[in-house]
Amino acid sequence: MKVEKRHTLESSIEVDPHTTLKADLPFMGLTVGELTVQQEKLVLLISSGMSVSAAGRGSGYGTSSAALSAAKLPAVQKAIDYYREQMREEVKFERANAHSMYMEAYSASATATEMKNTVDSLVKLHNLVGPDNATQVNININNEKQLERLTDEELLKIAGKDTSYLEPQGD
Repeated sequence: MKVEKRHTLESSIEVDPHTTLKADLPFMGLTVGELTVQQEKLVLLISSGMSVSAAGRGSGYGTSSAALSAAKLPAVQKAIDYYREQMREEVKFERANAHSMYMEAYSASATATEMKNTVDSLVKLHNLVGPDNATQVNININNEKQLERLTDEELLKIAGKDTSYLEPQGD
């Protein structure tokens, strides 16, 4: 039996960004020569994340206002918009992704507290526990001395409980 070996050559060749821009011109709706070399450099720098004024300095514009006016030209704007659209990624983060990340965090937990917090987060993620339906009682206290003088029965009445609340019930 003959085993065939396949060799893969990893691409370590870097392509000049200017060459890439020239190749992308038809996809931008532009033709060769529509942008000057200086405008092409401006497009590449702006689309790499630089501010317009910094890109203007990097591409040789004398002032930031000159770079701004060049960036507003329709052909330059088309090229910048094309590169921005190319860089835009659609982020899909769903419950399954969050669950997987929580499980990884749980297995990497060093303490019981970290494990408990991860489990709490998983419970919330999967809606395994409903909202807390405990009754909340709001009591406005104007004077502490006033409360000190009240009996237990009066305090229970303020809290919304019956006087038999404190007595255990036998089943």
